Amino acid sequence: MSEAAESAPAKKKLHNPLHVTIMVVLVTGLCAFLLHDGTKEDQKYVFGILLAVTLGMLALEKINKAILVLLGAGIALLLATWQGIIKGGEMHDGHYMPTYIQMVDWGTIGIIIGSTIFVELISRSGLFAWISVKILKVSKGDPFKLLICFSGLTVVFSAFLNNVTAMIIVGSLTIVACKKLKLSAMPFLLAEGIYTNIGGLLTLISSIPNIIVGTAANIGYSQFLLVAGPYCILAFVVTLYLVRWLFKIKPLTDEASKAEAKTMVDAFDEWETVKDRNFFYLSAMVLGAIILGFALHSSIPVLKDMGLEVIAILGATVMLVIYPTDVEGVLNEVEWTLVLFFVGLFALLGVMGKADVLAMIGEWLETPLSSGSFSGPIAMMWSSAFFSGLTDNIPLAAVLAKVLGGFQTQIGELNWFAEYGHLLWWSLIFGAGLGGNFTPIGSASTVVAIGILKKEGHNVTFMQYVKIGAIVVLVQLSLATAYLFGAEKIGLIKKLDPKAAPLVAHGADTNGTQGHGSDGH
Repeated sequence: MSEAAESAPAKKKLHNPLHVTIMVVLVTGLCAFLLHDGTKEDQKYVFGILLAVTLGMLALEKINKAILVLLGAGIALLLATWQGIIKGGEMHDGHYMPTYIQMVDWGTIGIIIGSTIFVELISRSGLFAWISVKILKVSKGDPFKLLICFSGLTVVFSAFLNNVTAMIIVGSLTIVACKKLKLSAMPFLLAEGIYTNIGGLLTLISSIPNIIVGTAANIGYSQFLLVAGPYCILAFVVTLYLVRWLFKIKPLTDEASKAEAKTMVDAFDEWETVKDRNFFYLSAMVLGAIILGFALHSSIPVLKDMGLEVIAILGATVMLVIYPTDVEGVLNEVEWTLVLFFVGLFALLGVMGKADVLAMIGEWLETPLSSGSFSGPIAMMWSSAFFSGLTDNIPLAAVLAKVLGGFQTQIGELNWFAEYGHLLWWSLIFGAGLGGNFTPIGSASTVVAIGILKKEGHNVTFMQYVKIGAIVVLVQLSLATAYLFGAEKIGLIKKLDPKAAPLVAHGADTNGTQGHGSDGH
């Protein structure tokens, strides 16, 4: 633990250990009572209630999300083993493999760990701050140009960093710039929070839901960029003028104001944060190589067979080699809470698949999703966006990806999924990605933006943001809906091949129910 951490005041505990223990005992006991001498149909509903309770508690955010899903997974594994739904483990090539190990999508885990490490080290090189200042100077201090530059920077950073990191980097620079230019930081910070979710749609690795859904749908990095890229450009332009109107951001008109603003901006030094030029240039080269590897991996046989996680881990390893100063400190920056969260989430969903809960959800969703090639994708996009604005979009994306993966395993039997299943996958990607703009709690980056503003003396209430967010989401989803069907019409989004071997999404069984097994690559 660092000295800063030790000297800092203790954070308020999010949960009472005794209360959590009592809750676990009661939930486990109740489920065991309901499962005793119960039918297979009873099993589905009992495990479904357990899943609903876990997701509901996640939305309340009273317990650390990693602890919560691990508890949920533990209870589910215990009860499922007791009921004979799953085995404790199986023999593979002469080796014993625990069932929960098989349920975890280790590809996603590898991408998270590798990306976190190389992004942290590239940030330490000063490369991202250097780019920020360079772009800032392009604006010449004009408020509208500043909005364009910061928004564009946010989109680019969100595409390659996690949204929170992007928000912190750009938000910090925004505060400094606005103070120097004597501008209110509120419209810029809120706009940047909105733009992180647009940038989060740009590439396969831009957000966790992208990784989950993209790998489940077997969408390659280049294919993802080809489809999502044009929409992000359109959304960037439309949202730019929407934000300008909502926040009344006006460009400078007189020459004196323009000259004064330019003088202030020119005072920024882009090299101030660069301590080691050699490390700076090496970091730029490694970042370029990583991006190139992600883009071309589907065309390179060896990398294609290994998966994107290998590129992420290799990139992280190279950065650790060229920056040996603080290896342990860098590794401590890995979001281990997020890693454990996903291990628990995959195990929980794996049990739900074996208990036919996901198949039951699939049956419930089949009616609205199979209602038509137009209405089905719209229902998926808008409903996933709505719920993403109210709760964490990660478990939502994980559950729905498994459900769609179950339909995909039956593509030869389900004519409606063969016809427009490809649109459902992309509807989920757009809906889960854009819905976070609806409320101030729907996106972690927006929470960070509002937190930065609060420190600067600007308070943004829940309803103040919703009045803005609702308009933004309505416009962005309408644009995404039109784009989705337009992209399919011109052949940018291609239909699924019913003759191809069905993909098993994050451990989906090939019998049509979602269970454990494949990692989705």
